[in-house]
Amino acid sequence: MLGLPSIAVEWLGVGALLVVLGYLIRFRQWTFLVAGYDETSRLPDDAVANIAGNTVLRIGLATIGLGAVFALADPPSYLPVVFGAAVLLAVVRLLYRLRTYTPADAA
Repeated sequence: MLGLPSIAVEWLGVGALLVVLGYLIRFRQWTFLVAGYDETSRLPDDAVANIAGNTVLRIGLATIGLGAVFALADPPSYLPVVFGAAVLLAVVRLLYRLRTYTPADAA
């Protein structure tokens, strides 16, 4: 066994899952994974895939990074709370970008 702390394995596993989901949304255009989005929306699939996929990928990579921190060191106990606040801000930014999306004019 690698001897990783269980908390590090949890963060690394969740991060890997989020990276896979972000990849599927962003590059495979699996927008059905985005809650509340369907083909009747005014937003095009490629815009939703780009915005939502990039956000999920970023959060997943940050989660893997946090798992690496837990594997290599003993971080302060408030670090997961700070990470949660950062994820909340990323989700608020995602919702804002989706709500204010305006398509580029084809010139």
